[in-house]
Amino acid sequence: MIFGLKKIEYTEVVLNNDDEVTPIDMIGKKSLPILEVEKDHYLGESLDIVDLIDKRFGQPNLVIAPNKDIEDWINQSTSLIYELAIPRWAFSNFKEFTTLSSKIYFINKKQSLLGDFTILLKQSKEKISKINDQLKILNSLINIENQTVLSGGWSYTHIKLFPLLRSLSIVKDIQWPNQVSLWMNEVSKQCGITLHNDIAI
Repeated sequence: MIFGLKKIEYTEVVLNNDDEVTPIDMIGKKSLPILEVEKDHYLGESLDIVDLIDKRFGQPNLVIAPNKDIEDWINQSTSLIYELAIPRWAFSNFKEFTTLSSKIYFINKKQSLLGDFTILLKQSKEKISKINDQLKILNSLINIENQTVLSGGWSYTHIKLFPLLRSLSIVKDIQWPNQVSLWMNEVSKQCGITLHNDIAI
């Protein structure tokens, strides 16, 4: 998001999901994303990367105060969103799943945290109904955020919210309220990051 927002060219390297050696060699643990700041100097943690890039290149973009109400919504909704999205990721052709072993690794790791994907998928109707209700609440909170994004103002709340909603976009039958949909599409356009609506399951 931050590279797209600031129009900075970068090289993306996608690791297979079961590649533990590469990230551990770089930052001491299996965690992504990782930024190679300079040769053999790496930085992990998404928000640390965002902070570095925002401050190092041009005028900072993330100058608006965080929105506490939306941050609370994120905290309340994250688990439900991932219970819907993560099982569907396992059936998607993402670049980190180029081998069967990488997909099996992902399924085993995530099922140990979330539970059996088959059961979670069977619960989709109930969970989708719940998240649709949550999205109505978000819709009432996000109008002012639409105005700030359209005028070029960003906050760390936006950096946290967009990936979560993008994750949810892989789920069919989500009822996207108008203001939420407008915000998602504007952020997608400004950052050059596509949503997953076209591959929704």
